[in-house]
Amino acid sequence: MDHHGLHPFFIRSNMWSHLPQGTSLIETVIYIGLIVITLPAFVIFILHTQSQYVLFDARTRMEQTAALTFSELQTTFTAADAITTSTSTLGVNPSVLRFQNASGNTVVIDAPTVATAFPSGMQNVRRLRMQVGASPAVYLTDGDIDVTEWQVSAVRNSVGTLTGVRVNIDFAMLGATNGVYRGSTFSADTTFGLSPHAIEN
Repeated sequence: MDHHGLHPFFIRSNMWSHLPQGTSLIETVIYIGLIVITLPAFVIFILHTQSQYVLFDARTRMEQTAALTFSELQTTFTAADAITTSTSTLGVNPSVLRFQNASGNTVVIDAPTVATAFPSGMQNVRRLRMQVGASPAVYLTDGDIDVTEWQVSAVRNSVGTLTGVRVNIDFAMLGATNGVYRGSTFSADTTFGLSPHAIEN
C-alpha cells in the first residue's frame, strides 16, 4: 500500500475505467445503417458524373469535328471554279456535290454508308467523304460519328444566279452497342458563299 492506504492495483484499475471502452453493438448497427443509406446515393452520384463526362467528351469531339469539317468546306468552296449542279444530287439526304477546283480537278463530296468495327461487332456508319481528282478519297468525320443528315442545296440570287451552297448537317455519336447512340448529337445549318468567278454547269 502507498501512504494514502490504497492498493496500487486499485489505483491502476480505477485509472483505466475512464478510457473509452470500444464500439457497442448499437453503435455498430447505426454505422451500418448509415452506410446502407448513403452508399446507393454515392454510387448513383458517381455513375451520373461519369455519364455526364462521357456525354461532354462526345459533344466536344463532334464540335471539333464539325469545326474542322466546315473549315475544310469553306476552303474548298472558295476555290471552286465551277459547281456541277447537273450531275450533283442536291436538296436530298444524303446529297452528292460535284464541282471543279482552281486546278481543274473534279471534287466530289458525299456521305456513303461504310461498315465500321466496334467492340460489339461491325456497324454501318454514314461518313462524310471528299475525293479530289484521282486521289484516294478522304473521310472528314470519325468512324464512330454517324452523319445522320448531309443535305446540300443551291443558293441563288434574285435573277437565279448560283451564289452559294447551303449545308444542313447532323452528327450522332455511336455507342458500343449496335444501333445505340450515346445520346449526343450535333446540328448545323450553314451557307457558304461562292467566289464571283465560280460558274454553274
